[in-house]
Amino acid sequence: IAHGKYLVENVGLCADCHTPRNERGEFDKSRWLQGSQLGFVPRGPMPAWADTAPSIAGLLNITEADATRFFETGDYPGGKQLRPPMPPYRMNHEDASAVAAYLKSLKSTP
Repeated sequence: IAHGKYLVENVGLCADCHTPRNERGEFDKSRWLQGSQLGFVPRGPMPAWADTAPSIAGLLNITEADATRFFETGDYPGGKQLRPPMPPYRMNHEDASAVAAYLKSLKSTP
């Protein structure tokens, strides 16, 4: 879990999109990785742009095993296509598993 936390918070910088900010622009730690409206848009035409990032805390809508496969392959379970700006990660198994375990360990709000 510690390695996953490091990857999520310091490498992937997942909070930048998946955590809302307060009026001072700081992360709202009470809603850590629980989804947020994105504060930026593409500069040019971009099909299927996601204007919100979903909650990833607790992995409410995906199993830990499916999340691990997602971080290894970039393919979302069930054939659902990712929308920019979410990158299709290609992590090794150890890193993908660590990220999934960390996200699963977090408190979530349905």
